[in-house]
Amino acid sequence: MSNIADVIEQFIISELFANEEDSINVKRSQLAEKLSCAPSQITYTLTTRFTPEKGYEVESKRGNGGFIRIIRLPHPEGQEAAALPAAASSRSAEEMVRTLTQQRMITAREGKLLSFFLEFLGDHITEKDKQAMIVSAFRALNGGN
Repeated sequence: MSNIADVIEQFIISELFANEEDSINVKRSQLAEKLSCAPSQITYTLTTRFTPEKGYEVESKRGNGGFIRIIRLPHPEGQEAAALPAAASSRSAEEMVRTLTQQRMITAREGKLLSFFLEFLGDHITEKDKQAMIVSAFRALNGGN
């Protein structure tokens, strides 16, 4: 069962960044209403899940007409290798693909292809082998061995 922070994070990433823009503006109260949660839960999720270390910057303007701007930061050269262990700590190969796509280490199209192959493989190989396949594919896509 997912907690509310997981739900908020997934909503922001999947719904709001679906258009592959590098930044979005949202109103905290409207987002809280849409997700049926308290605005403080939105704030908590933004401060813990959308950090510079995770590739995001959050700006906030309070008061009338206030908004939250979530900016997806570009990945510096060489950061791909650092992102791979973070993705590998995921619980499943499918989560690895989702993490790599969300962090823009692979394109949405590449993520869909990898997800298709994972689904196609089904139970024919172990989860560990699926994860190794994702690591190999990631390295190949980034010009590595």
